[in-house]
Amino acid sequence: MPKKTIADLGDLTGKTVLVRVDFNVPLDKISGEIKNDRRIRGAIPTFRALLKAGASVIAMSHLGRPSGDPAKDKHLTMDKVAERLADLLDVPVTKAANTVVGPELTAAAKALPPGGVLMLENVRFDPREQKNDPAFAAELAGLADAYVNDAFGTCHNDKDASMVAVPAAMKAAGKPRAVGLLVAKELEIIDGLMGAPKKPVLAVMGGAKVSDKIAFINALLQKVDHLLIGGKMAYTFLKARGVDVGSTQVAPEELAAAQPLLQFVGSKITLPVDSLAAKSDDLNTTQVFEGNIAAGFEGVDIGPKTLALFADKIKTAGTVIWNGPVGWFEKSAFSKGTKGVAEAMANSGAVTVVGGGETAEAVEQFGFDTKMTHVSTGGGAFLAYVEGKKFQSLAQIDDR
Repeated sequence: MPKKTIADLGDLTGKTVLVRVDFNVPLDKISGEIKNDRRIRGAIPTFRALLKAGASVIAMSHLGRPSGDPAKDKHLTMDKVAERLADLLDVPVTKAANTVVGPELTAAAKALPPGGVLMLENVRFDPREQKNDPAFAAELAGLADAYVNDAFGTCHNDKDASMVAVPAAMKAAGKPRAVGLLVAKELEIIDGLMGAPKKPVLAVMGGAKVSDKIAFINALLQKVDHLLIGGKMAYTFLKARGVDVGSTQVAPEELAAAQPLLQFVGSKITLPVDSLAAKSDDLNTTQVFEGNIAAGFEGVDIGPKTLALFADKIKTAGTVIWNGPVGWFEKSAFSKGTKGVAEAMANSGAVTVVGGGETAEAVEQFGFDTKMTHVSTGGGAFLAYVEGKKFQSLAQIDDR
C-alpha cells in the first residue's frame, strides 16, 4: 500500500518536522573532510519542500561506526555534515550540542523559527540508538510535530531507533509519519522495476562475495532475462567450473555459495571470457588471460573481450540493473571494465538503474551518473528491497 509523503502532512506552517536522513558520507581519514556529498545532495529536495511549506526542520543521521570512545570518535561528529548541508541549502544550519538528546537539545528545538534547520549530533553516539530503545525514541519524538523518513540507505536497519522506534513513538503521540521525496522516488523506481520492467531485463553483478549477495542473485534470476557477472565474484564462479584463477583468493565458503548457481551459466548467466590480471607482488605488471590465469597473477578487472561482450548485451536490453563494480575501479589502471559498463549503460537507451554503494560512486566518478535513469542512494537497502524483504522502518510510515 502506498505510503504517505510530505505532500500528505497538511499545513506545516509553524510546525517542526523531524527528518531521518542518511548522511553517512565517506570521510577522508586524515583531514576528516567529506569526500563525496551525494547522500546529502539527495535529501536537499525534501528539505527545500518542507522549508517552503513553512516548517522548521530537525535532521538526524548516523555517521560511521563510533567506538564509544569520544577521543577516537571525534572525527565522526556531524559538524562537517552540518556545514555542507548549510552550503547546499544556502540557509544557516544550527549544529546541536555534543549530546544526542537532553534539555539543551530540547531547548534548541523549541527555539527553531519557521524555516530554521537544526542538525542533531551523530545518533550512534548514544548506544541506545542501535537497541531500538523506547525511552531514547520518545525523547527524539518529543522534539517535533511530524516525522519524515528520507533515509533509504538505512531503511533496512530495523534495530535503529531513529528508523523504527522513533516513528513508533510518533504514532503513539498521534503525530503523522511520512516518507520524504528521496525515499518516495526510490520506492517508485524499484517497485516499477520489479513489477513491470521494460523487456528484456538484464542485470550486471559485480563486487567481491557471492555469499553476501546469494539471495539477491536468486531474486534477480527470477526476474531478469540474463545476468552478467564480473568483479571478484566472477573468479569464484570460474574456479568452481574448473578454471585456474592463479593467485586470486577464493574462500571455500564462496565456492560453496556459487555451486548451486552453476546450472545457470551459459543459459542465464554469462561469465567473463578473459581477465586483466596483475602480479601479486607488482601491480604494475599486468597481463590479459583468456581462460586460466597464470600462477602469481590475480584478477583485477574484466578483459577487453568480456567488456565488448557485456556492452553488446547491454545494447539490446530494455532495462539494465547494475550492482557491484566489475573490477578494482579505484585504481585507474584497473577501471576500464567498470567505466566501460557504465558508458555502455549510459548510451544504451535502456531504463538504467544503479544500486547504491560503490557502484553509485563509480558511475559518478566516471561522469555517467546524470545519464542513468536512477542511481540509488542505498547499497544494502537496494539489495534487500529487490530481494523482497519487508522493512520495519517503512511499516512504521502511515499508509495513504
